[in-house]
Amino acid sequence: MRGPVHQGGAGLDEWLEKWREYFLTYYDEGGVEEKAAEAAEFARQFIDRALVSVSGGKDSMAMLHIIATRVKSSVHVFHWDHGPWLMPREVEREILGGILRVAPGAYVHVAVYSRGFSERAREEWAPWYEEFYKALEELTRRLKVRYHLLGVRAEESSRRGSRGRVADRVRWVEVHPLYHFTWRDVWAYIFRHRIPVPSVYYKYAMLLGWEKARLVTFFDREFEKYGSPQLDSNLSWRWKH
Repeated sequence: MRGPVHQGGAGLDEWLEKWREYFLTYYDEGGVEEKAAEAAEFARQFIDRALVSVSGGKDSMAMLHIIATRVKSSVHVFHWDHGPWLMPREVEREILGGILRVAPGAYVHVAVYSRGFSERAREEWAPWYEEFYKALEELTRRLKVRYHLLGVRAEESSRRGSRGRVADRVRWVEVHPLYHFTWRDVWAYIFRHRIPVPSVYYKYAMLLGWEKARLVTFFDREFEKYGSPQLDSNLSWRWKH
């Protein structure tokens, strides 16, 4: 099944509506409901000792909806706030609002990157990893959880695919309920269940295609090799400060 062809003169709303129709049709033809049910059943065996990591991106939001509506509503959610220099406050508000809409019964734990309030956060990413994993480790220990549920999919990259559906780490075990989902499955699930994702996704999808649209930190030199800072300079210039 092919999607609609993008016509350059069509507005965003018209373009988005055509794709919505495509993904809603694909939801049934692609067996997405069955895949979601299987993902929920897989996650069920870990959920009572799990932390659900939600970046606010499409994969983690789809995973959160599957877990909160089909497995357990009162889950512990971990969200990392990158700070205003890496994640514009407008986008961060969309993310937090979306999490609360999708999982109103969840316990949401937000950790904020302290260096994300400085422009240097875009140049020096080593401190990001140190602070991120420290916050995650402390929460893991405090909640006494063993499993971290992530929206990792095998299709994304060979590195992610090599992790497998369950991956042992030093201090916890990673679990990937959406491991077998394709990008079409994820978007079909999002459109079918009206899951809120940051609106910037649609600008990137219109330019790059749905399979390449992703949410990463803005103007971040770590993603220079993917062209993200250059793309941000054209599409998200008003957030450059």
